[in-house]
Amino acid sequence: MSHLSDKELLEVLADFPRHELTTIQRTEILKTISETGTLKPKRQFPVQRLAALAAVFILILITPILYLTNKSEEKTPRAGTVIKQAQEGNYFALVDKDGTPHYADSNFGIPNKVSLLAPKEWAVWGDIRSSRNTMVFLWGKELKSYQYLNVEATHVDTGISTTFGGGQLSGGMYGSDAHASVDLGIFDKRGKWNLTFIVGNTSGVEKKFGEFTIYVKDHYVLLGPSATLLISQEDLYVGFYQDAYIEVDGENLPEEIELEIINEEDPTDISKFTFKHQTDSTSEDGRKTSIYKGDFQIKKSGKYSFGALGSSNFVRIGKPTDK
Repeated sequence: MSHLSDKELLEVLADFPRHELTTIQRTEILKTISETGTLKPKRQFPVQRLAALAAVFILILITPILYLTNKSEEKTPRAGTVIKQAQEGNYFALVDKDGTPHYADSNFGIPNKVSLLAPKEWAVWGDIRSSRNTMVFLWGKELKSYQYLNVEATHVDTGISTTFGGGQLSGGMYGSDAHASVDLGIFDKRGKWNLTFIVGNTSGVEKKFGEFTIYVKDHYVLLGPSATLLISQEDLYVGFYQDAYIEVDGENLPEEIELEIINEEDPTDISKFTFKHQTDSTSEDGRKTSIYKGDFQIKKSGKYSFGALGSSNFVRIGKPTDK
């Protein structure tokens, strides 16, 4: 048929028999198409449901871990934890039954509540020498129901706390209703500490009785293994120091010792100052200590070596404007 023209081709095709779908056939085909288009989709994979189940399973696994972590944090304060500062204490005189005042410059605390005979200053590593057998005075009629006293110290900036050994409560002195002698131990951090006074009895009942804040200075200047200049490191600046004290452990010590100060930046700059023997003492554990008194001067800021009795330690001296 390839040689036929278009007109001739149409005439030939017209002679082919006509084929049409009957109504029944057309209906069946449409029905089949309709059924094919409405087929239910295949069941999809339940992703969301499985994800929810997985989340619940993970939560069950980590809940005990979170609980234990929180319990641990309750016992050990996190770095940077800030504790609310207690009431500021003040110096005030104890007054005996005759109206005579006592210890106005050393009794520190809250009037008519709780106080203690404080050392001249609190210092880091101030040693038990400045806080051994500290006398504590308490006011309150309810104290008759208690027999002992504990003292808890909490560092305000870190939350670190320690409980010092308690003392037996006894009758009142200097107008107080009770008093006790306690060893406050050693403070290992500078800054503000809350002192909490807790009374208790033999039945196991304890009560927070009072609380106030003290400031603990930086450590004293160590001159070696046996000698200590009783001045806080934070109080050392350029200037003249009169009636300073050096504490020395040991026996058969000389009547005079020298405080030697060497400028680390100029080793030829050496100053020596004489300290004279003042008193001797023996601690409860048998340690013998001697106190020496003298004057010294620091002419300029910088790095120095402070020493006595053949030993020394590094000290940094600031300017008066650094205070």
